[in-house]
Amino acid sequence: MNDIPLLEVKNLKVYFYLRDGVVKAVEGASFKIQRGEIVGLAGESGCGKSVTTQAILRLVPAPGKVEEGEILLNGKNIFEFSTEEMRNIRGGKIAIIFQNALAALNPVISVGEQIADVYRDHKGVGKKKSLLQAVDMMRRVGIKMPEERAKQYAHEFSGGMQQRAVIAASLMCTPDLIIADEPTTALDVTIQMQILALLKHAQETYGTAILYISHDLATVSRICERVIIMYAGEIVESARTSELYGDPLHPYTQGLLSSIPTLEGGTERYLKAIEGQPPKPTEYPTGCRFAPRCSFVEERCRIERPRLLNIGERMVRCIRYEDRSNGNFD
Repeated sequence: MNDIPLLEVKNLKVYFYLRDGVVKAVEGASFKIQRGEIVGLAGESGCGKSVTTQAILRLVPAPGKVEEGEILLNGKNIFEFSTEEMRNIRGGKIAIIFQNALAALNPVISVGEQIADVYRDHKGVGKKKSLLQAVDMMRRVGIKMPEERAKQYAHEFSGGMQQRAVIAASLMCTPDLIIADEPTTALDVTIQMQILALLKHAQETYGTAILYISHDLATVSRICERVIIMYAGEIVESARTSELYGDPLHPYTQGLLSSIPTLEGGTERYLKAIEGQPPKPTEYPTGCRFAPRCSFVEERCRIERPRLLNIGERMVRCIRYEDRSNGNFD
């Protein structure tokens, strides 16, 4: 049995060099994704989620730079791949679903042609065969009348259908990993559930692993087997979904979960807000980055940067759990 993770991120650091200072967008992120696993990467906007995915695809825009770390795909470091090898990986081995499906689709090329192009580029087949494959995939992702729809343009699709088209393109080469970056943003609740069901179906049908990026913990809980929480460029907690939602350890995770509305508790229940604001990425605190907003803060928290601790099979970055730790992860 192959016990090498499909994807392993090791001590990833991504910095952006701006006139106002250095933005440490990702600071020492480490995690693994196994084959066929759905992992959620969650946190507030600006916490480093999307930059992490850009690094995985080796698409960090200037003036950003990967300062340190490794990203292993099937045990091989992607930073050692040639430009041509990475081109084959993008769309072939790793596909991405963007949150803005309309922006991801070319407005002057028919949707069917765009989906077919992915297959043609990576499989080296002709235009006719690739278009037939595109129509078939459009049918599989629930686009009705795919033969007619394939001839239409992105603006002729609804928001939900645009997202289905992007998912169809991502599945054309049956990739090992799909990165779904906020794929249900701006969609109504009914369409959100349909898109989540479609991603789950893709995992079950093709054995595709999914890295699901979101700030919405309610949708994360519906699809992910494991969840990674990021705050201010750092991973602060990681656990199986049932453990994290049932017993969150980090104060930030506790705050996020307390802010999710439920149908329980009657009309007297008020949602709790996390006080304060995330720190500016050019002015991170010396110690724990969550300390200025934490209700459990101690003086030590303001001085020492907490390490990511192993607590059984889960991880948490908080000094309150040092006596329960079975080792440091970083």
